[in-house]
Amino acid sequence: MVENLKDMIKGGRIVGRANYVFTPEISSSIGSIHGSLFGQNESIVIGRDYHNDSRMLKRAYTSGIMSTGIDLLNLSDCTFPMLQFTIRRFGASGGVYVSGGHLYSEDVGIRFVNAGGIELAQTEIQKIVKSYNNYPEKVRRVEPNEIGQITAIPQTDDIYIKSLQQFVNKKRIKKADLRIVVDCSYGPTGKITPLLLNDIGVEVIALNTHYRERSQNPVPNINTIRNTANIVKASNSYLGICFDVDGSRILVIDENGLEVNFEELLMLFVSYDERIQKSKGNTIITTPSISPIVKRFIEDNGFPVKQVENLPGEISRQIREERACFAASDTLKFYLPEYSPFSDGNFILLKILEIMTNQNDLLGSLSRGFPKGIKINKSISISPSMLDNFHNQLIKLTEEHGFKYLDIINELKIIDNDVFTTIKVALNRSAILLSAESCVEDTNAAKNMIQTLEEIIKNM
Repeated sequence: MVENLKDMIKGGRIVGRANYVFTPEISSSIGSIHGSLFGQNESIVIGRDYHNDSRMLKRAYTSGIMSTGIDLLNLSDCTFPMLQFTIRRFGASGGVYVSGGHLYSEDVGIRFVNAGGIELAQTEIQKIVKSYNNYPEKVRRVEPNEIGQITAIPQTDDIYIKSLQQFVNKKRIKKADLRIVVDCSYGPTGKITPLLLNDIGVEVIALNTHYRERSQNPVPNINTIRNTANIVKASNSYLGICFDVDGSRILVIDENGLEVNFEELLMLFVSYDERIQKSKGNTIITTPSISPIVKRFIEDNGFPVKQVENLPGEISRQIREERACFAASDTLKFYLPEYSPFSDGNFILLKILEIMTNQNDLLGSLSRGFPKGIKINKSISISPSMLDNFHNQLIKLTEEHGFKYLDIINELKIIDNDVFTTIKVALNRSAILLSAESCVEDTNAAKNMIQTLEEIIKNM
């Protein structure tokens, strides 16, 4: 059993491989500790993704928190944004979400959310870690007749879908007669997104909406992304979308079957979203690792920029503190405060569709003219047999070499001093694409980083 919960902290969250590191006993203890931080008889919302390891750890957590006299509103399988929405809708005191997700590969992570639907800050997580290390001294146990209740909340999907639709022009989107391809990545978006889009008159080709056992290769992966891109082209669809398992972010494919990267999407929102355009002078929140060209683009469009580290919940807190009109992190998360202070893949999709219909143009055309930084690019051919598990292997190698990195679904972004380098698998051939940019106007640092990563990849 893990003696110090600090050993399981990864990226500001508690993460570990189910049954090996993250056991049901640990999950139950965390539930008891977390529940003791609330007042007795308060309610929290709990949810998970489809996977059995998440279900097991959620049930263990449930027994722990009920023992402290906390009532649970149970969403069962749901997306993370829907859990955040439900907390605010029902006035709960907080929430917990258990999920594998793309970032964790074979691991499972647990996320704690406050009454505003925002992930707890690291200082709050440290309270849980400290209490675990002193377990069970900091745990409240209640009498048998005071044990918390667990209650299902049906019709939440319907409420969530209707709420999302209120923030876009449904009639205009319906009139555009759009057809899109959506890969739900064997996650809970499979029971929400097709209904959401059908309600606003968008024709949907929905992929991977069902449950599937988790494999070593996380989804979306290069195979599912390529499949989505191919179907977009074959069906003459206007757009392709690949959801992360937890539903908080999406990878976007244009009408030509090409990925639209984070920076292009960020500039798309700044340029064409009507609410953002009406908020000039208000702050936009971003992360420190965005391209200096993009930062300049935002400022030239009349928005002050504040850059904050992409720690759990930090961007959401800064949105409220700064009264920001928009925020984005280069992990493909976009925050549109008129709806919520957190990133929701379904709402991001709706806003992209609204931009396309308002501009009466396709995404590839809208994003083509945006400025690009001075980047050093390199292509490395690799064996097709390496592609399936390349993302996982690359994460392990970057960790071994001590690089800081961000997971961007089909990319890793390596951050080394003033150089930002993306590594991704090419959609149309067996190759790895490297692209490096320096914060300072010196291409030598970017060239050196490309050479370093090229050696690492070739040694794989």
